[in-house]
Order: sequence, then C-alpha cells, then structure tokens
Amino acid sequence: MAGKHKGSKKTRLLWVVLAMVVVLLVVCTSLMLSWGDPRAKKGYYEGKSKEEIQADLDEQVDWYAMEISVASAMEITEGETKVEARIENVENNHCDQKVRMYLTNDPSDVLFQSGAIAPGEYLQYVDLSHPLPVGNNQVTVEFQGYERQPTVLSDEGAFLGHDRFGASAAAEVTISVRPANVAYAEEQA
Repeated sequence: MAGKHKGSKKTRLLWVVLAMVVVLLVVCTSLMLSWGDPRAKKGYYEGKSKEEIQADLDEQVDWYAMEISVASAMEITEGETKVEARIENVENNHCDQKVRMYLTNDPSDVLFQSGAIAPGEYLQYVDLSHPLPVGNNQVTVEFQGYERQPTVLSDEGAFLGHDRFGASAAAEVTISVRPANVAYAEEQA
C-alpha cells in the first residue's frame, strides 16, 4: 500500500507542475498579445499637415545622415608608408565610424583599416600596409558608421558588436608618391 500512496503523490505533483506550466504559458501569451495596442494605426496621425510630416521626415534624414572628412590629396616619398590623411569623424555625427582605404582599381588591396573613431575624434596620420609605387595612386576611403551603443547581443546577452549605422560613404583621393632621390624646394628651406 505504501508504494501506491507514493505513486499518487508523484501524480499529484506532476499535475501541479503541469498546471503551473499551462498558467505560465497563458500569462506569457496574454502579455505578448496585449503589448501592442490593437487600436493603433500605421503611419502619421490624421490631421497632421504636410509641412509637419515633411519636418518629421527631414529630421529623420538629418539623424541618419553621416558626414565624412578626409584629406582630398596626400603626398609621401617613395618607400614611406606614413601618410597625413586627416581622417575625422565630425562632432555632429551620431555614430562611430570605421575607415577603410584601398586602391580604387583593386578593392582587395586594403591599405589601411581603422578601429572605431568616435564623433569629434580624428586620425592625423595613418600607416599604409605597404609602400605605393611612384606617381599618382587613386585610393578610395570608405567610411562605415556604427551605432555608438552595443547593439548586437548573443542569445545569452553577451556583447557581440555594434549595428551598422546606415549605408557606407566613400571619397576618392589621390596619394602622390614622389621619387626618393629627388630634392624638393620645401625640404631645402
């Protein structure tokens, strides 16, 4: 008889746990369904003027706009890799920026890649990954914005990175490489 009594205790416990799970599922489902207001309509509320709507849209565009700043031309001597690039993330940007420089005719030849540059920060000089040939070298300087706050998290809540902020922007610049064996007037002065 003692074994039978124990079995019914287990059965009751199983029913209690099952009932708790069902109640929990019902509560979670009702919370999820009640989060959004069923009366809400998509779009702008009625009665808003075209000017007010345009102002809202302009504000959104301004928020997601990203300014870029880099020297339009750079100059180094043959064999050098340190170049004055004057890369700046202007202070009124709402995002961090990462910068990648590559030869325009060969995007796989990455000359420089930065870490995150916060608004109001700049890199006066950068070190190229290798020397460039003498002459004018066309280089693309690509800026990619990233959300300032950590926004990409794993399922466990671990920080994975930052979401991109809009599309990337780029500028084409010329890096002039002058021969090493030629004396220049500014160096002699």
